[in-house]
Amino acid sequence: MATYLPPEEMIADFAAGATPPAVSLLMAAHLTQAPESRARVRAYEEAGGVMLRDEAPEAVSEDGFDAVLAMIDSDAPEPATADPVPEAPEPCPIPRIVLDQIGLGFDEIPWKFKLPGVSAYDIDIDADVDQKVTLLRARPSATVPQHTHKGTELTLIMQGVMLDNGVEYCAGDVAVNTEDDDHRPKILGDEICYCLIVQQGDLHFTGRFSRILNYIGE
Repeated sequence: MATYLPPEEMIADFAAGATPPAVSLLMAAHLTQAPESRARVRAYEEAGGVMLRDEAPEAVSEDGFDAVLAMIDSDAPEPATADPVPEAPEPCPIPRIVLDQIGLGFDEIPWKFKLPGVSAYDIDIDADVDQKVTLLRARPSATVPQHTHKGTELTLIMQGVMLDNGVEYCAGDVAVNTEDDDHRPKILGDEICYCLIVQQGDLHFTGRFSRILNYIGE
C-alpha cells in the first residue's frame, strides 16, 4: 500500500479534471496502487457532485433527452457468453493505463540506455505543455547521479524500492522534488525498479562528473 501520496491540491485537481495530461496519467497509474488516494479522489468527486446538485437545474430539450438515452443504450454491456474463462496473465510491473497510453505491450517497449543499470522510454503526451514524461527501468543498486531540477519532478514508483533523500519509496508511492532539491536516487533490494516520471524543465547534474553529464545532456 502506498505511503507517500501526491499533494492534496494535486488530488483535488485530478478529481476536478484540472490536471495536465502528463500529471493525469501519473495520477491514474498511482490510483491503481493506492486505495487511500482513490478514496480521497472519490470524496472530492462526491463533493463536486453535491455542489452541482445544489445548482438550479436547466431545462433539457426533448432531442437532448433522446440523445442521452441513446448514449446509455450504446454503453450497455453485451450479454454474458459461455466462453471459457481465460488464464490469468502474468503480473506486469507497469499499470495497463500507461501501456494503453504508449500503445505497446510491456515486452515491446524499446528501452534506451541512459546510465549504467538505467534505461528509459520517453512518452509523448502533449507537446503544448512543458512536461517530459518518461518510463524508467533501473536495476538493483543502480544510482542516478546527483542532480537538481529547473522545475518540479514527480516520480511514481510502480515496482521496486527507491531511496531518495533518506526516504524509501515503494510501489504506489509518489516522490516530489523541486528546484530546491539536490538529490541522488538509488535503487534498493533485488527487484528491478520501474518508475513513471513527469519532469518540468531539465535536469542539472551537480555531483561528480557533472560537467561531462550536463554537456552530454544538452
